[in-house]
Amino acid sequence: MPEWKYRKIALNLYRPQGDELDLLNAAGAEGWELVGITSNNIAYLKREVEEVAPITHTDETRSHERPNGHGAGTEEQR
Repeated sequence: MPEWKYRKIALNLYRPQGDELDLLNAAGAEGWELVGITSNNIAYLKREVEEVAPITHTDETRSHERPNGHGAGTEEQR
């Protein structure tokens, strides 16, 4: 089941029939889908949340760790 992000745009802050349509078209180009516009000119949009693959550590990334955690190898003893 998809997860959604939501956004709202107060269309009253933009010129009628000009900037507001450009703004909605720009949001659509970014993947936002218009859900509805309320009677007080608030546009509600939604966009599916992209799944981010979890970071996995491989042996290759662990091979860069230092054996004792201090410098490269063992410390000289005096």
